[in-house]
Amino acid sequence: MLPLIGKHLAGTSKAGGPIWMSGLIIVPQIIAAMLAPWVGYHSAKKGRRPLLLVGFALEPIRAILLALNGSYAWLVVAQILNGVSGAVIGVLTVLVVTDLTTGTGRFNLARGAVGAVSGIAASTSTMITGYLFQGMGLRVSFLAIAAIACIATAALWLFLSETKPEHYLD
Repeated sequence: MLPLIGKHLAGTSKAGGPIWMSGLIIVPQIIAAMLAPWVGYHSAKKGRRPLLLVGFALEPIRAILLALNGSYAWLVVAQILNGVSGAVIGVLTVLVVTDLTTGTGRFNLARGAVGAVSGIAASTSTMITGYLFQGMGLRVSFLAIAAIACIATAALWLFLSETKPEHYLD
């Protein structure tokens, strides 16, 4: 969503656009860095699935917020949500892969596969939403992202069971 935000910001804020954009880049990084230890701690207490569902569910909310309002304050709020979901998804992706590959010797392979698929999805998503933005506008692009994020959240809810082990291997 950040490339669309940047495109919108460049079109609406001629003066100081790079400064405003850098603020939108750094906010989620700070939030994710602050929340990552909390996510790891609570995933060990409450399990991976509930937190992962929250992280995924924030993305359609973020996209809808961006579709509804383009003011800088709303952009900052959306980026705060991005930081929260980034912390949750970032930490829990590694933990879920660890849970699923413990004792198999396949952690690096699985982590690499997840990284490759994530990279392909990110580049494909940016390309498709760029075409949507050019052809149908910002609002339609964000609503399409929200719909896809809802589908991803529903798929996670339906198909991912809890991966937290009963006992950790030392």
